[in-house]
Parts: sequence; C-alpha cells; structure tokens
Amino acid sequence: MHYAELKQAWSELTAPGQPFEIEEIEVRGNTIRNFKHAPPNIRAVWLSTVAFADRDYLVYDDERITYGQAHTRVNAIAAWLWAEGVRPGDRVAIAMRNYPEWMLLYWACVCIGVAAVGMNAWWVTEELEYALKDSSPKVVFCDEERLARILERPAMAEGARLVVTRMEGPRKASCRSPRCWCAAATCPTSRSIPTPTPASSTPRAPRASQGAQLTHRGCVANLMNMGFSGQVQGLATLRANGIDPASVPAPNPPVALLTTPLFHVTANNCGAYAVTAGGGKMVLMYKWDAGEALRLIEKEKVSAMSGVPVMSREVLTHPDFATTDTSSLLSLGGGGANSSPTWWPRSTRRSPPRGPTPATA
Repeated sequence: MHYAELKQAWSELTAPGQPFEIEEIEVRGNTIRNFKHAPPNIRAVWLSTVAFADRDYLVYDDERITYGQAHTRVNAIAAWLWAEGVRPGDRVAIAMRNYPEWMLLYWACVCIGVAAVGMNAWWVTEELEYALKDSSPKVVFCDEERLARILERPAMAEGARLVVTRMEGPRKASCRSPRCWCAAATCPTSRSIPTPTPASSTPRAPRASQGAQLTHRGCVANLMNMGFSGQVQGLATLRANGIDPASVPAPNPPVALLTTPLFHVTANNCGAYAVTAGGGKMVLMYKWDAGEALRLIEKEKVSAMSGVPVMSREVLTHPDFATTDTSSLLSLGGGGANSSPTWWPRSTRRSPPRGPTPATA
C-alpha cells in the first residue's frame, strides 16, 4: 500500500462532517481524542440493529435466530433482570460455552447498564469458585457443565439467582430455567448510561492481582477504530490500484465463524461487536474442529474466520480443504500466539493470499 494514498484516505475520513471526524474531549481531567459521531454507548449500537430484523444473526447447529428474534429475547431477558432488582452497576455472570444465549444475555445486560462478567468456561471448580466470589454477581447464567461445577461447592453462588440453559437432565430446585423470562416482555425504558459505566468485566483468576474491566466508552472506541481501520485501508488500496471507489459495490454483510470463547475480547469485543454492528451473521461452534469449520464455511458462506494461528493451519492442512468451497472466505487470520515463521510461506501454496497483514489485538 502506498503511503500517499493511505494519508489521503485518512484525512478524508476524519475531516469535519465525515463519519470518523475527530474531536477533543475532557475525560476525568484529561484531554483525549474522540470520534465525534460515535454511538453514545454500546446499548445504542445494539438498538440500531433492529433495522436488520429479517437477517440471520446467530447460527448454531440447526438453530437460526434473526435480529428480530434476538431483540425480542434480549428485551425479555432485560425485563426479567430489571424485575429481579438488577440495576446499573450490578454484575451478571455468564458461564457457558458459545451458545446463542451467550450473546443474548450479554446484550440484555448492556441494555440496562449492567456489567456482564464473562467466565472462562475452561475453569475448573476452584477457579470458577474464586471468580464468582470475586465478582459477586446478582445473577449467574450457566449451562449444564458449569452448573455441575457450581453444585460441587454451592456456596460459591450464594446470594445469586441461578439460571441454567441447555439443561437435559432433571433441573435442581435451586435453579431456574430460561422460561423464567416472558417472551412478550418489553425492555425497560431507555435510560442514560454514562460511557464510563462498565459494559463488561473479567474476574480475577486465582493468584492474579486484578481483573479486567471494559467501559462503554472504551468498547465504542474499539468498534470505531476497527471500522476506521478497515475503511481507510480499503479506500487507500483501491486508489493505489487505480480503482475508482465509487465504482465498487457495497460489500455484503459479514459472515463470521467464531472459533474462540465469547468471554474473551477477541471473539466478543472484536468479532461479535463488528459483525453485529454491520448487520452480519455469527456462526457458532460447540467446540473447535477443523473439519466442522470447513463444513460451516461452505454451508454458511463464511467470509471471515480468526482464532489462534494453529486453527488457521488446521483448516488449510485438513484433508477436506481441497474439496470444500471456501470461495466466500475473504479473511483467515490468527493471533494471540506466535506463528511459525515457516508456516505462512507454506500456507500460500494452499490458499493464495492477498498478503498478510501484521496487527496487534
């Protein structure tokens, strides 16, 4: 990419009146740069997606949830949480696999100013106990596997309402089912959610010094940064290749295969946020399997997949790769761990690239 085109695109997109116009604001006595036209909070991002009501949003096995259906369920969960006395600043724990409920619960928390505390689903009983006691959630949403660990030491969830999803066996008397929220419920009336309010939180792992907390302002800034990065590079690339940007049709909504846990910022704040804001589709997996990933890429016309580098390697070296239609896949990435310096040159023989893009997350 030529620097001149990149600099020109940067200047145009951040100019007054443009989508990524920059302004300076005061935050806690400090002057920072801010996207002037950014959404006020993450709730606003979610509410804007009602415009995509008829599009598929979440796909898991044979289940499909449209944006319209997702909004109905999110409203119901938010209304139930509010009726249970959960208020802005409180915490709600989500401890489960990447089930569709994960994202629905997350948006419900965001809608009423509650901090969603994503629990590492790989934690053993001791670690889960530490995290629940450390974060003190008012409600714990979990699946059957996490419930089994909680019931080994029930005191870890003492004082919290326990709601279990995807439970096949007999339900414990102390647990509620998703039927506790009414499908016809209405989301609580819009309230002002200050941008410093926690949007999500990660509890401390055993022997760690502190947890991690994300604010609405930070989450919105991350979303805007991703959007700006994509648009400025896209515009500069077109011009560097002599292509008139006006002649290029608008891209299709993204279709992302989520391969990493939603409790982590990679899948949540980078993957799920970007796909949701763009009215795209998220394809979820019960667990990682390269063969299943290839099947889903072909079936759902996945346009982007990212994970740790070994996942991309397993996809490209899988026996089914050569016979699977991966023509929809525009981005196959990896991060969070070192890539073998010999891997990418070998990978280009399986899937000719547009060129690797070094990045940090």
